[in-house]
Amino acid sequence: MAFIFESIAGPIVECLLPPVKKNLSYLFSSTKHVRNMSAKMNQLNGTCIDVKNHRDANNINNLEIPERVPGWLEEVEQIRKDAQSISSTDSGCFNIIMRYRAGRKACKTTEAIESLITEKLQMSWSDAQKPLGRVHSKIASSDGDAQNHFKSREKPFKDALGFLQQNQMIALCGMGGVGKTTMMEQLKKHLEGEKKFDLFLKVVIGKKEASSIQQALAECISLSLTETDPTRRAERLGIAFTELVKQNKKVLVILDDVWESIDLKDIGLSPFPNSFKLLLTSRKENTCKQIAEKCNFDLKVVRVELMEELEAQNFFWKIIGIAKQNDPELNQIGTEIVRECGCLPLAINLVASRLKFEEKVAWRDTLRRLKNKNLDYVQESVKISYDYIKEDEEKEIFLLCGLFPDDFNIPIEELTRYAWGLRLLNGVSTLGEARDRTETCVQSLKKANLLMECDADGCVKMHDLVLDFVLGIVSRGEHPWVINHGDNSKWTSVGMSKTCKRISITCTGMSEFPSDSKYPNLSLLRLMDGDKSLKFPNDFYERMENLEVIAYEKMQYPLLPGSLQSSTKLQTLILNQCLLTFDFSAIGELVNLEVLSFAHCRIKKLPCSIGNLKKLKLLELTGCINLRIDDGVLKSLVNLEELYMRVHGKKAIRFTDSNHAELAELSEHLSALEVEFFDNGTPENMLFTKLKRFRISMGCGLGDNPGLKMHSFENTLMLVTNKDELLESRLNELFVKTEVLYLEVDGMNDFHQQSFNNLRVLDVFKCANLRFLFTVPIANGLMNLERLTVSQCPVLEVLAHSENGGDGSIRFQGLKFLSLKMLPELIGLCNTANVIELPQLVELELDGLPYFNSIYPEKTSATSSMSSNVSAIQPFFNKGVLIPKLEKLRIWRLDKLKEIWPYQFISSSDEVNACMLREIRVRECDNLVNLFPTNPMSLLGRLEELDVSNCGSIELLFNIDMSCVGEIEEYSSNLRLINVDGLGKLRELWRMKGESSSDILIRTFQAVERIEIEKCERFVNVFTPTVTNSDVRTFMNVSIDGRRYCEANRRNIELVQKSKEINVISKEEIISEVDGNIPDVESSIHPKPFHVNHLQRLKVHDCKDVEVVFEIESSSSNSSTDLTSTLHKYNHQPPLLLPHLKVLHLDDMSRMSDVWKCNWKKLVIPQNQSQSYSFHNLTIIHMEKCHSIKYLFSPLMGKLLPNLKVVWIRWCYGIEEVVSNRDINDENEEIISSTHTNTISSFPLLEELFLRSLPRLKSIDGGTTITTTSIHDQFKCSQVGVASWFLCQYSKKIYIENCPALSRVFPSNVVGRLLKLEELRICDDTCTAITIPRSANMTLLQLPNLTILKIERCEVLEYIFTSSTLESLKQLKELTVAECKAMQVIVKEDAEHTETSKSIIVFPRLKSLTLVDLPDLKGFFLGKNEFRWKVLEMVEMYGCPQMMNFTSGHSMTPKLKYIHTAYGKHSLECGLNFHLTNATHEDETQLPMCSTPDLIKLVQFPWSFSNLVEVDWKYKLLKSRIIFPCKELLNLKNLEKVSITNAYESVTEEVFEVAEGTNEDVDIETQSVVVFEKLKEVTLGGIYNLKHVWRSNRWIVLNFPNLTKVSIESCKLLGHVFSSCMVGSLLQLQELKISDCKSMDVIVKQVEDSKTRLTSEVVFPCLKSITLEWLLNLKGFCLGKEAFEWPSLDTLVIKYCPEITVFTNGQSTTPELKLIDTTFGLCHVTEDPNSFIKTYQKEGWQF
Repeated sequence: MAFIFESIAGPIVECLLPPVKKNLSYLFSSTKHVRNMSAKMNQLNGTCIDVKNHRDANNINNLEIPERVPGWLEEVEQIRKDAQSISSTDSGCFNIIMRYRAGRKACKTTEAIESLITEKLQMSWSDAQKPLGRVHSKIASSDGDAQNHFKSREKPFKDALGFLQQNQMIALCGMGGVGKTTMMEQLKKHLEGEKKFDLFLKVVIGKKEASSIQQALAECISLSLTETDPTRRAERLGIAFTELVKQNKKVLVILDDVWESIDLKDIGLSPFPNSFKLLLTSRKENTCKQIAEKCNFDLKVVRVELMEELEAQNFFWKIIGIAKQNDPELNQIGTEIVRECGCLPLAINLVASRLKFEEKVAWRDTLRRLKNKNLDYVQESVKISYDYIKEDEEKEIFLLCGLFPDDFNIPIEELTRYAWGLRLLNGVSTLGEARDRTETCVQSLKKANLLMECDADGCVKMHDLVLDFVLGIVSRGEHPWVINHGDNSKWTSVGMSKTCKRISITCTGMSEFPSDSKYPNLSLLRLMDGDKSLKFPNDFYERMENLEVIAYEKMQYPLLPGSLQSSTKLQTLILNQCLLTFDFSAIGELVNLEVLSFAHCRIKKLPCSIGNLKKLKLLELTGCINLRIDDGVLKSLVNLEELYMRVHGKKAIRFTDSNHAELAELSEHLSALEVEFFDNGTPENMLFTKLKRFRISMGCGLGDNPGLKMHSFENTLMLVTNKDELLESRLNELFVKTEVLYLEVDGMNDFHQQSFNNLRVLDVFKCANLRFLFTVPIANGLMNLERLTVSQCPVLEVLAHSENGGDGSIRFQGLKFLSLKMLPELIGLCNTANVIELPQLVELELDGLPYFNSIYPEKTSATSSMSSNVSAIQPFFNKGVLIPKLEKLRIWRLDKLKEIWPYQFISSSDEVNACMLREIRVRECDNLVNLFPTNPMSLLGRLEELDVSNCGSIELLFNIDMSCVGEIEEYSSNLRLINVDGLGKLRELWRMKGESSSDILIRTFQAVERIEIEKCERFVNVFTPTVTNSDVRTFMNVSIDGRRYCEANRRNIELVQKSKEINVISKEEIISEVDGNIPDVESSIHPKPFHVNHLQRLKVHDCKDVEVVFEIESSSSNSSTDLTSTLHKYNHQPPLLLPHLKVLHLDDMSRMSDVWKCNWKKLVIPQNQSQSYSFHNLTIIHMEKCHSIKYLFSPLMGKLLPNLKVVWIRWCYGIEEVVSNRDINDENEEIISSTHTNTISSFPLLEELFLRSLPRLKSIDGGTTITTTSIHDQFKCSQVGVASWFLCQYSKKIYIENCPALSRVFPSNVVGRLLKLEELRICDDTCTAITIPRSANMTLLQLPNLTILKIERCEVLEYIFTSSTLESLKQLKELTVAECKAMQVIVKEDAEHTETSKSIIVFPRLKSLTLVDLPDLKGFFLGKNEFRWKVLEMVEMYGCPQMMNFTSGHSMTPKLKYIHTAYGKHSLECGLNFHLTNATHEDETQLPMCSTPDLIKLVQFPWSFSNLVEVDWKYKLLKSRIIFPCKELLNLKNLEKVSITNAYESVTEEVFEVAEGTNEDVDIETQSVVVFEKLKEVTLGGIYNLKHVWRSNRWIVLNFPNLTKVSIESCKLLGHVFSSCMVGSLLQLQELKISDCKSMDVIVKQVEDSKTRLTSEVVFPCLKSITLEWLLNLKGFCLGKEAFEWPSLDTLVIKYCPEITVFTNGQSTTPELKLIDTTFGLCHVTEDPNSFIKTYQKEGWQF
């Protein structure tokens, strides 16, 4: 017994002991757990700061941020709150329960903290550039540029918007300068504001070649195009665009200024993605039509015409000014000038801008020149404006802008540096003065409209027509300029004048610069976008003795000048984003250099030779990470004025103590400094007083600055330090000059002794001792302050403080953005001021302010100053706060907030604080009850977006008391989006109480387009009244003084009737429109959905209690004649229900039983297509995971949905029918019968019907389920049947998958009418009864438009078609039949039509035929007919063991070259004309062609290894250990390609089996070398168990003489690629890529027992590219002693290979290798790879 007890009790005790010990530790080690938690929390806080800094830096630099980061930071904040709530001191020694709880919570919190820390370590930051096309969240203003708003543009603008909604391609066409690009930009801005698209891919085409367009599109989506072949680049783009489609991204591609027809296939846009749309602008309409024709697009052209003359005159005088218009003579001249400008906007703008300040003589001269013009309007206008430029410097700057490509953002700083080097600016002695002069010239040119503003700060643009004029000027004369930014792949110097003065060339595609180029007069050379293949002649600079400026941008391998080669006049050398990984110390010999930039050139060291540049005035080292500066360089630059050294993140310049000392000495004469000081603080004795231009950080990087702009320069300080260090550094002396200030200063308690006159941006963070920011006088002096952010200052009480008391006032004159976050002691904006004015405030963010329970005060509030009693503080704003322009309000985590506005908010004509709001976002305010007051109308006038989430007390959003609304004369709403998420108590969106004008209600929500409701457990009613019965009656029937209402609103009603929308109908109005006696009825106001009648998209998700989505109440039983039937009789309409709704998405609605539940007398069935009616714009219905609904439509709904295009139903386990007649009864039988006579069909535009995983679905239609003999029921059946089966009749695409109860797709009475069906896919794992119409009905089966048919896993089907059906299959392009166990033939011979059938059967368009796993299939067709497959080019067949022949008659397949099996692609001379016998199959079974049983069905006679050409497997589960058995190696003589990828769970260990000598089956005497003559490409990926690709041993050696490409990825167990005895045969290998193979230690492995050994030297004559990435155990390429020669190798990538010690043990010769791409960047190579690896490892770099 004891033994038994021990055997039982032992395991029990062992199981129970750990949890008991764990729980006891909570109690006895409570303090330890809390301390451990605190330590971990401190670690997490540091980690959190790093993540935030990284995030902010990426935001500034427009770099990608991992999607997980925002959620991770939110979880950290929550954990921090949880940790703060746990205390080790409050529990006491004897409070056992409290100690246990504290210990347990501390343990759980510690685990969560560790999980977050671990997750951060695994977080992958790509730091890739964000797609330029991404839509920003900023809402575009709808007002537009008033100056460019022309009435004549309104119609084309609206037309273009409309076409973009309906069509995939539109074009804006018109003559040059008419305003096409302007309209395009306005369209883009409007669509951004409306958030119609997720991405905008805008490319200016001009005269660009396809490669440049490809590159521009790639930059829009942050895609790196490394390929050089245009076709492969286009394919890469196409793949990227396909991924965007998979992500459901809506994309607008804008091709601006299209000159010639382009093939969309060349830029990756063919086939054009479904979710993309294309907008073109062009002067040539035919060009756009040619593009459209190539893609089969229905092009919509919008013509942008000239302005009307009156409009043009107004435009001209608006620019000139009213004063001169009143002068009769000028008025006459101006009118004629406008006419001579041809009413062309650009021409008028140019001329008017120039004449604005000129005298009459200039006006007369301009008119004369326009009348005598030899050029067109625009060119002459530009010439006039150019000629009137008075300053030569302005002309020079204007012409310099012509050096840049079309639509280029021209940096003004670059113009300054060019002008300085060319000595264009007179009377300037410093670069600061030159910059001011250049900026002045640019501003003057912008005023003359010769230059334009652009989106990039610090840059300008030039209109393409103005650029044409500039190019015309500079290309003529004795010293022309050479400017070429088009396709330069075949560019030569032929025709170039050797006297040319300036050259600007985009080098894309160029392989070499002409060797005969000699330019003795050249003063400026600008080259950009040259790759590493670009070659320069050695004497390139030899004859350029007058060269003054060199500017290279994005040149991968630029040729730098040396003192003996180049001009002694060279003053400016700009190297921007060039790859300088080689020795550039020769630059130090250019002793006259004054401007030198290495921006983003990745240089690692600034050599001492740079100190020789004694005349240098500007040195830029921006973006040179981890840079080391040789000692003595800085102090030698005695004339340096400006020094720029900003670097991203913490990879800043590595200052030595000597560097610091030299920098301090240099600071005495610096006027501009950009530098980051991290750990060591600022150097001693630094002087900042002479600085006029600065960006300086201390304790952080400048990249962390949210206000930093790329090309513009603002004086910036970012300080993360303490007060003592700040004062010691004397950086505070720069506060008066600072424009952007970030402060995280410990110990600072106020700023009252500082001056901030120029401050524009202020960000205060974690200043622990700060009680207030400013005194009142300083606050009033902040005239330039635009952005103010204050966060995590634990004792801050107010922003502005007055020690003297008194009322006073504060005015933040320019403040536009205010953010206050995590300020636990904040009690207000000011402690005394009665009036606080924020006249320009647009955005307000409030987060974590615990004292406020309201944002806005009571109108009658007597609060005039802040009380010392904190409990009395309620509103955030006091009565005197004025914020007239606030547009965005964001509120987070205000724990005590109960309301934003007082519940009884009284608005008046002078109430301006809230009426401009466009966006409200509220999150995590659990006590918030009232989001809006009872009369919110004045607050909704401009509101566009409302987003509320995780506010646990809100029960409804809008609780409107109509008695409080009052009279509103002019009122409309812009509310487009309502999004609610996680509102646990929300039951309704809106509730309306009392009586008032329905017109107000209608306009309140008439603009709503989208409502999103998620995670609202108690939300019940979507669109039904939720008030009491009396409220419902009041709401549904409102008495109106009809006569007065009619008289006041008749005009409005008539306008509404014309648009087929009647919202309110009174008795008088009906009588005025209809003759006849109508019984007394009250005016009808429809339920709430009618007041959002512009709603376009509705998505309802996870609302568990909703039973009905749309419910229309029954009419009163007392009414003898209802309103609807009366109106129906007179062809009149009642109010409409959601007439603009386009998309309906219902997801996870577990109790929903009906989508529509209504009395059909409440809805009018339309009598003709031109009528508008409820739901008539609905195009998409998507329903999934709704398990209670039995059917979706009743037959009559088909009449109301004429525009329905897509129906998707998935995973709805209760649905039995799609269309059902079960709701038809005697009461509405009359309506049914009457609708049968109307002219509207049911679902006439249906394109796609998708049904998946519907286990109870028995019928798509409901009509054919009724069987009866009664006349009455037969009539009903006929009517309903006719209505219901239209769902299938008009469908273009039908997809049915996993619907096991469905017995019929098409009723028998529809088989002859499937005229629109294009695509049919049926797939079912368990289906046993699904059939296609048979017997007599098949003679009627006509499928004239069917293009794709796929039938899979339908077990009872024996055939698909009869021979009589084939005549209608003229459009069939793709036919797939798979896994149908009973399938015997695809086409069954029709005995009834044998005599009349044609002897030759033609499939004119069938391109693809797939027959897979059909165990009983005897053949495609067993009749004697001949088959002709004119375009058939893809046939896949396997798993059909009973197939004796394909067709009994002959099959002619002129384009069929290959047959595909599961193994791959086979060449087959006989095509489909093969004839087998049972003996053939028996022999095959007895002597299988491969040794692995599961491959028998993959390779069946007549297809074998001997005619196998390609193996291409993706996502296949390979059950074979070996792919190619040893026996079959000799048969693989035709194999050209092997590609096996994503076979993650396969058991495959070897691709090419090489048996050992002990294998009896191997005859080692007959063959020792197996040659694969045709194999060219091997790609393997994701084969986790793969150990060998191929092996050679002393018995068998494998040779691959024509192998060109090997790519292997994610093969975890693979130890090597080649054996040593193989490499001698790899004479044609060109590309080798190995990545993510964790066990790989060498690429080439020695085989000791091989008879064929490596020679003393191995040559890879053709190998050009080797990529080795993420090979964590790689020791080297080959560890043998042999020498390697790589005569063609020019690309070598070694990344994330930390164990590599050598490339090859023997010598490696690489004459063409110039660069090696490594983990730490691109590096120039001056030695062999072995020496390179050793050198960099010695310096501490890890590969």
